[in-house]
Amino acid sequence: MDQLRVPYSGNRLPVHPGIEKHCEHPVWQTAVRLISNPAFDAAMLWYCRRMVEQSAFMWPANKIFAQKVRYITCYTLIGLSDLYEKQLGPAPTMTLLKSLVPGSARQVSDLIAGLRAGGFVLAEQNAEDRREMRLRPSPALVMEIARSPLAFVGAAAMLEPHQHLEALIADPQRVSGMIGQSMVSDQSIDMLFTPFETVVDFTGRDSGYLMLCALMGAHLAQVLGESWTLPLTYDAMAQRFRVSRQHVGNVLSIVTAPDLVTLQGGRILDVDPGLSTEFSWWGAGQMAHFTMLAR
Repeated sequence: MDQLRVPYSGNRLPVHPGIEKHCEHPVWQTAVRLISNPAFDAAMLWYCRRMVEQSAFMWPANKIFAQKVRYITCYTLIGLSDLYEKQLGPAPTMTLLKSLVPGSARQVSDLIAGLRAGGFVLAEQNAEDRREMRLRPSPALVMEIARSPLAFVGAAAMLEPHQHLEALIADPQRVSGMIGQSMVSDQSIDMLFTPFETVVDFTGRDSGYLMLCALMGAHLAQVLGESWTLPLTYDAMAQRFRVSRQHVGNVLSIVTAPDLVTLQGGRILDVDPGLSTEFSWWGAGQMAHFTMLAR
């Protein structure tokens, strides 16, 4: 797979296992181009900074964004709603949502009930069938769920300049369309998420992915000689991501226990090259995927 072994930061970055079989797909062809850019590390650092910022979406951000099943439920609802509005799919009902997402029916019901109570999901009765309640995500929910995709689009613009991010931020409906397209494509190709085992492991924990971004952002800042303001202590991360100190320790053990990351005094001493490679290819694939959909 020599076409995926490209110049990177003065060295050759090995292709991450699991994506070799997808190397001819346009997403990974674009990812190769992005990851070979000398500014790629700086773009990923910019992404990580955006992800660990305090969210303006105060309730219930850590409950909907920062855990895989809840995030996928909201993501799927947004995609279903967009496809329905374009007359490309069925009405986004609770029954349909439960049939598509990996969580239990109770988990989905409880999450949607909480979002409805907060005004982030609206339920509208079908005038022709009053038993059917259609779910509609609010613009605020759309933009919060799209925080990572939008940050990847912005990071890609640092490597191949475009104005997609500005256009998306100004139009939540366009963001919904991007998510709808992503949902459809992800149903047919399982190549953007599953190959990245450590990333997947972090996303299964409350605020886990945000903690991974904090770790990798701090590492990239060290590599580039830049500052990183969020200390990697249990206290600092627990406060930022609104979880317990014990939870932070449990999540970080994903990489500290097998010595993929060495921490001391809130700083990173060492990161395993395999983890750096995984996170880089994950980021390149996400940049390529969402930027292609944003056009």
